[in-house]
This record gives sequence, structure tokens and C-alpha cells, in this order.
Amino acid sequence: MDVIASWDWRAWSLLAVLAVVLGRYLWRWLSALVFRHLLLGGLLRRYGWQVDAPGGDHGRAEFHAKEKARRREAWQLLRQGRRGIRDGYRSGVFGRTQAGAWRPALTIRGAWHGQPFEATEIRRYELASEGSHQNVRRRAAVRVEGHYPVMNVRVGLLTGRRKRGSAPAPVLAAARARRWSFRGFTTDGAGMTVELGPRLRRGPLLKALEYARDVSARLE
Repeated sequence: MDVIASWDWRAWSLLAVLAVVLGRYLWRWLSALVFRHLLLGGLLRRYGWQVDAPGGDHGRAEFHAKEKARRREAWQLLRQGRRGIRDGYRSGVFGRTQAGAWRPALTIRGAWHGQPFEATEIRRYELASEGSHQNVRRRAAVRVEGHYPVMNVRVGLLTGRRKRGSAPAPVLAAARARRWSFRGFTTDGAGMTVELGPRLRRGPLLKALEYARDVSARLE
């Protein structure tokens, strides 16, 4: 019996959704890889930016040493019985995700239309206490220096309604217009920060820089 021929519309719909999700993650991974190894040099030469890419293991050896010490402490607490287990949960030895320190993996500094910025990609190692699977957590963001009032704006993806924070109407309009790329931004009076996802990529970085420039213009 042909299994695929027996599929109904629900199975095909599920397969299509799965293909879209996997394709999106694959595209983001490939675009970040191409940006770092192929496109970054061209941007640095074109705009005069500077890059800092620390070598080494990004804290892996330190995390492994810390995890080894935690496991040794966990065995000592287990030998103490119920009281040791209770103390282990209270102190975080058990039942909590173990994580190393955030460390910079890639930093880009420069200026965009006269506004200094710093784009960073940071990473850390994590290990769930109930398993031995090690994860690498990544975050990327760009901070553009400038005179911005203190704001913390977040809008809905589908409706564009404000979910958090307050801002002048022109700034909210800019946030709604770019909600499919960025869910919001934060400012602290001296700069504007936009989250870029887990990795630095060329498209989101340039869009975020233009986003900050647009918000600055709407505040004038």
C-alpha cells in the first residue's frame, strides 16, 4: 500500500508547516554563516567598520570544569540521602539549568549615517540538570548611540497593537511598519537597542540600523 497516497489534507498541511519551519531555521543558519565568512569583509571595507572576533573555545573549557565540579557536589549530596537532595534543590545543584557566562563571539563597531553603533553576537553553554545534552545559546543585538527618550516598545506581530511601553505616535507607526522584522526596541536615553535573533546577519543588521535612524528622525 502506498503510504503517501493515503495521506489526507491534514497530513499534507502538517508536512507543509514542518517544511516552512525547518526551511526558516536552515535559511537563518546559512545566512549567518555566509555573512560571517563571505559578506562581512565587504561591509567592513565599504563602510569602514571594525570587527572583533575573539578566538578560543568561548568558555567551553571553563563551563566543562564548572559542570564537573557540580556533578561531584551532586554525588556528595546524593550520598547524604533525602536531606542532601533537599539542600541540592535549594542551592540549585539539582533541578536547574546550568549555564556558563555570556561571552562575545562577534562584535562589529562603526557608524551608520553618522550614528555610532555596536552590534554584538554573544553565546554561552547550557546543560539541563536532568540530562547530559549540551546546548549553545546565542543572542545578537545592535545598539545605536543617540539621544532617545527612555522607551521599551513591543508590538503584536499580526495586529501591530502596542503590547508594552509607550512612545510618540510617529515612533509607534515605525514600530508597526517593521513588526515583521523586529517586535520592538528599547532605549535608555543614550542609545537604542534592537534584538536581532540568535545570530548576526547582514539583512537584519542593516534593517535595524535604518530602523534606529528612522526613529531618531521621527523624534526630531
